[in-house]
Amino acid sequence: MNAAVAGGVEIEEIFALEDDQAARRDAAASKAEFHVVAEQVMSRLGATEHPRGPVGVIEIPAAGKLRRIDTVVLWGVADPGNAGTLLRSAAAFDCDVAVTAGTVDLWSPKVLRAAAGAHFGRNLVTLGAGALDELRSTGLVAVAAVARGGEAPERVLREREPVAILVGSEAHGLPAEILSEGVAMITIPMPGGTESLNVAAAGAILIHERYRLARSS
Repeated sequence: MNAAVAGGVEIEEIFALEDDQAARRDAAASKAEFHVVAEQVMSRLGATEHPRGPVGVIEIPAAGKLRRIDTVVLWGVADPGNAGTLLRSAAAFDCDVAVTAGTVDLWSPKVLRAAAGAHFGRNLVTLGAGALDELRSTGLVAVAAVARGGEAPERVLREREPVAILVGSEAHGLPAEILSEGVAMITIPMPGGTESLNVAAAGAILIHERYRLARSS
């Protein structure tokens, strides 16, 4: 079986409807096997209600390794839409992405749709039980996003060393034992009085703030 490489991911096969000429060209260019299928078959292959395709078959790459660059850490983020949006925001500002146990599978269909292609060429890391130690031993400064009680982002995100921005689960935030480990804590000011932000929205704001502040210091 031929396999093409796109953004570091091998595309093995492409399934498309008869009139999908763009998919034909993509398959020819990438040397992936091309299959024409009926709409009924496409509806079973696709993960949406009325899929138009194409549908690709890829080999999920092995998890990467931590690098000493800015990294967004999804700590128990369970919602696939939030996870995909965070991955997309991280990719926009050239951050790596790491996940802990309890986080949704980054390669699940809903995460893939929400990320809109951000997976490809991105370094995705799976952390073990000693996640905080792994981050620190790599030379990353752990910065925890909390709904209240933390410092303003501009006071923390000017850090000259690469940072790991930790965002927690939708229901409970970051574990108390992590916050007691001496990590810097940041809170986004919300003058409108909202109790908290959606984790994907908060993460996107902090990722952008890190990008902006690191280049202005």
